[in-house]
Amino acid sequence: MAHEEHGHEKEPIIPTSARRMGKGLLIMVVTLAVGAAIIVPFFNAMYQFPPPVNKIAVKPPTEQPPAEAGTTTIAILHGAASQGSPDYDPDDGKVPLGNKVVWSNQDTVPHTATSGSGSEDPNKAKLFDTSIIMAGKSSSATELKGAKEGDTFNYFCTVHPYMTGKFTVTTAGTGGNTTGTSGPSINILQGAASQGSPDFDPDELKAKKGDEITVANHDTVPHTVTSGTGSSDPNKGKLFDTSIISGGKSAKISLAEVDPGQYDYFCVVHEYMKGKLVVE
Repeated sequence: MAHEEHGHEKEPIIPTSARRMGKGLLIMVVTLAVGAAIIVPFFNAMYQFPPPVNKIAVKPPTEQPPAEAGTTTIAILHGAASQGSPDYDPDDGKVPLGNKVVWSNQDTVPHTATSGSGSEDPNKAKLFDTSIIMAGKSSSATELKGAKEGDTFNYFCTVHPYMTGKFTVTTAGTGGNTTGTSGPSINILQGAASQGSPDFDPDELKAKKGDEITVANHDTVPHTVTSGTGSSDPNKGKLFDTSIISGGKSAKISLAEVDPGQYDYFCVVHEYMKGKLVVE
């Protein structure tokens, strides 16, 4: 047996023989062949029917700046980035003359509202352009300078040009199918009935005593806007209550008898839906 310089014994090195290496390679080839024989016949089925996975729903933050009187809000709907999905709500809106327009991004990705018919329009962005609106945020109020009653404005998203919408300028003080009016508004968002989803937009609305608030239900199920903290509140509904608003319908809340202050409200059908009204 070989010895090291300091007297320690060395372990002998036994090289692998060609026969042993051949056996190892043969075992590997056989293993791969058996695996292929099992997988190949079922490959199409595995491709067409992959194992289920859990989907993690990503929801935009719900914090929005308080809406102001004299603005019309147009929603950018959750999922709007998927081509063919509903995008702007309403797609064909009405804006009272003199109103400013705000776009509220309820999606999880950025969008814009840019005047024009699309990215090839040579006049795109000349009338207005919100720039990028991040998920869960609202644009600055857009003033329609020089607009006249009857004017129609086309717009699109520069990030997703297949997203298009338009609105028409109407007589001052009229509403129509837009989410905003000449006064403050509360929008009940699509999907609000699912607990944990964005519900009221804005969550906190500023208004003045004497205002009339428009409540627009963009969901597919009934909701209410009822003063109070919940069904156990002994004063629920005493200040205001829209009663049931069916999907796609609107209701009004009068603040003629509501003094300045902060007031909680909720939906009697889905009590986890809550918001706040600040009367100035």
